Amino acid sequence: MNTATGVQPWIVLHADDFGMNAAVNAGIVQAFRDGLLTSTSILANAPAVSNACAAWPLLMAELREGAIPSATIRRQAGDSLRPFDLGVHLNLTQGRPLTANYPAELLGDQGQFPGIGLVFRKLRSERSQFRQAVLHELQAQIERVQALGVAPTHLNGHQYVEMVPEVASLIPDLAAKYSIPIVRLAKEGCLARTVLGQGRVISFAVALVKRYFAGRFQQQIEREGLVAPSRFFGTSHAGQVDKSTLIKFLTFASPSGCTEIGLHPGVAAIESPLVTDAWHDPLAVARPAELEWLCDISTCGLFSNHGLRLGRLTDLLSV
Repeated sequence: MNTATGVQPWIVLHADDFGMNAAVNAGIVQAFRDGLLTSTSILANAPAVSNACAAWPLLMAELREGAIPSATIRRQAGDSLRPFDLGVHLNLTQGRPLTANYPAELLGDQGQFPGIGLVFRKLRSERSQFRQAVLHELQAQIERVQALGVAPTHLNGHQYVEMVPEVASLIPDLAAKYSIPIVRLAKEGCLARTVLGQGRVISFAVALVKRYFAGRFQQQIEREGLVAPSRFFGTSHAGQVDKSTLIKFLTFASPSGCTEIGLHPGVAAIESPLVTDAWHDPLAVARPAELEWLCDISTCGLFSNHGLRLGRLTDLLSV
């Protein structure tokens, strides 16, 4: 416990990509019901978004009624069993836009969002030309989640698109318009030990670039009074967080606040007519391994061993 504040530091185990497909949805729901997941974010333009939003109130009712199977292991991990977090996974890099007038210059040949590299180059070179169109698209994504009956608790970006400066500049407007004050700050430290120490030189270099832009984003959100966890881990471990990596993250967690760990659990791939080439999941094979340790009863003891507890992003609002 931080003796200065009287608050025990806490961990948020967050899963991105809710709504991507049936396998991801099933894995995330299982990680809440049977495991230790505390937070997720939803892709509003993804094929299985309606199914994800339909599953959410059922999950929350099970938690509220004390019938969630993971209640026992959660208590062992210091979890208060408060409502889980559900954010919007803002997306400009996969699938198709929700808005009809989205600029063709920001799309691929088939009218689909391109990868993060092209989005970064286009927005950096054209700057203000696309500002309003991108803002309207991100607004449409938040509003679609709301229309499906979910009140978002936070905002983050698919493939960390929120760190692109031209997108980052829109986040305060979105946060104010929809009263969503919590954002992800993927400024990851200890990379030499958690990435370079694994011999992953290219991933280390990419992680440094992400950290640079996250640092710029941090200055902005602090000016605007937005709230974010003190530390984040996972920018270079998509689908690769095993229990030994988790222990490293816990070792370097914030000693006085919230640490968020980004995860990508899922069950083994499920064939679905909804899944198209635009929604190919490069993490499909890796996702079940993260789900396994999230639901492993031995995982719950790791938090107290490091003086930590499970918590929520929304806990930031009461500190």
